[in-house]
Amino acid sequence: MTARISLLTLSVLTVVTSVICAGEPIASSAKSPSIASIASTPPRWRFGAAYAPLVGLKTNFNGLGTFNNPFTLQASGGGIDYDYDNGFVHVDSSGNLGGQTWNWGYDDISQYNPTGNGSIDFSLSNSLADGRAREDGSLENGFEAFAYYDMGIVKLAALKDRQATWGFRGGLHYARVDVKNHDMLSSGIETATDRFDLGGTVPPLGPYSGSFGGPGPLISDSPFARSSSVLGGQALVTGSRELEVHLTTFNLGSFLEFPVTPKFNLIFEAGVSAAIASGSYDFDSSTTIAGLGTQQSAGSDSETSILPGFHLGLSGTYQLNKSLGIQVGARFQYMDEFELKSNASGVSLSFDQAFVFTMGLIYAY
Repeated sequence: MTARISLLTLSVLTVVTSVICAGEPIASSAKSPSIASIASTPPRWRFGAAYAPLVGLKTNFNGLGTFNNPFTLQASGGGIDYDYDNGFVHVDSSGNLGGQTWNWGYDDISQYNPTGNGSIDFSLSNSLADGRAREDGSLENGFEAFAYYDMGIVKLAALKDRQATWGFRGGLHYARVDVKNHDMLSSGIETATDRFDLGGTVPPLGPYSGSFGGPGPLISDSPFARSSSVLGGQALVTGSRELEVHLTTFNLGSFLEFPVTPKFNLIFEAGVSAAIASGSYDFDSSTTIAGLGTQQSAGSDSETSILPGFHLGLSGTYQLNKSLGIQVGARFQYMDEFELKSNASGVSLSFDQAFVFTMGLIYAY
């Protein structure tokens, strides 16, 4: 199990905790005439349960579109075999006498450059595996159990003869996050090009393929120039990606409750959060580069992490009778990102815009 705690989150938690600890009512004085503390009532528990969907999650899939060329770009030098997407330059039966070989071939006359002594370009291409997909705003079903503990009554001058209550709130929220993506994507291509000197020889029309025994037109056995270029959006990526996370979140904080009518109250809350995220990532991709074919890539990863965070909420409670009420609310629920990675592809689940909406019953005694 790993815990990821960012400096931003620690700073926020410090501020929120300070607010919670400072939540006790302040005694009236000449300098603060608007708030007066009166004798607190005996501690009072309230318990509730609610349907609590989680919305606003952002899921980012990345590192998609792997295509690894079966040929490897060789270091420059004579006396070795070079293989490319569009040809080859190999050692011949003479052992490349004079730094030249007749054991070479190429695919198309467009590779020929007649400038100077003439040359042939050979290339190797690989994908950058930079395909990305994103899923935002899905609604994930969730459920919550919570409890309030009243610490006392605070009389606010603005409420006249009505009294506000403060205390602590704790909750346990569970949601199953299941995000699937089947978008057709693209990945950039990186192409390396080697240029071989023909020494004034005019090559046969392509495609042409020489032999080990020869003889045939000669070409230099080592490239005299090498370049690299990146082209975007040339590799086609298809397939599926899925992230499944069981998210159990603990919330602890303080609340301030204001009466609006004799039966309806508003409750503001803030506090710290910590989630246990147990998730798995699976993907299966097909990457196609025109002229080179299609390659398959797949992977999976699973992990359990602790995600710290904080929450801010507002809810309204309507009392059906002395003990039973209906509560509806919304809570901003920020936590650190949850990340998984496999075979160069990864996924991240972000809570930057996550909200929990609650609809349930609350019981007091």
